[in-house]
Amino acid sequence: MRRSVAIVIGLLAALIATSRPVAAASMPDEKPYFLVATPEMGDPVFRQSVIMMVPVDAEFAAASHLRAGVIINEPTGTAAHEVFPHFPALKDDPTSAYYGGPVDDGRPTLALRGSAPSGKATQLFGDVYVSTDADTIAQILKVHPANVRIFFGRAQWLDEQLHYEIMEGAWYVMPADADQAFSADPTHLWHKLVERGQLQEAHYLFPFGDTPR
Repeated sequence: MRRSVAIVIGLLAALIATSRPVAAASMPDEKPYFLVATPEMGDPVFRQSVIMMVPVDAEFAAASHLRAGVIINEPTGTAAHEVFPHFPALKDDPTSAYYGGPVDDGRPTLALRGSAPSGKATQLFGDVYVSTDADTIAQILKVHPANVRIFFGRAQWLDEQLHYEIMEGAWYVMPADADQAFSADPTHLWHKLVERGQLQEAHYLFPFGDTPR
């Protein structure tokens, strides 16, 4: 399923132009993981989605019970250069902007695979970094335009809400993987992961404690 981001292009342009910093982020002390919607997922927003968990914005840091992530397998069909027209290096990059989730869907999160960028970026795992800071996004797009994914919006839960959804069988919890996060074939990623979801879930540390037996 593809979603248009035309309505957010103006918002993003204003964000970059004014270079207003977005609050820094913090990450829970746990292994990085993906949420993969199971075939039983009933919510149409998240059906067949793969979500990479990301830091919760500092504005919500006091509420440490929040969890956040971005959907990584829903390209919008909008080229990155259409969203960031002031960065010529993106013209040769066919990467689309992605629908990241229903919360703050006009706000970008940029994921980078490569060396540690300068500015306000958080290392998720391996060589994968994320940022929601306008200045940092602009700098990354100048230096690393070929190794980025741009997500608009995010998914967000209370701890107990996500815990309940996992226990109810709505999500597989799987180890985060950089090759999958930057898959060249994101629209088929869900099918690949869901095939091994049960096996992966049985061997992966449950993010809220030990895996139920």
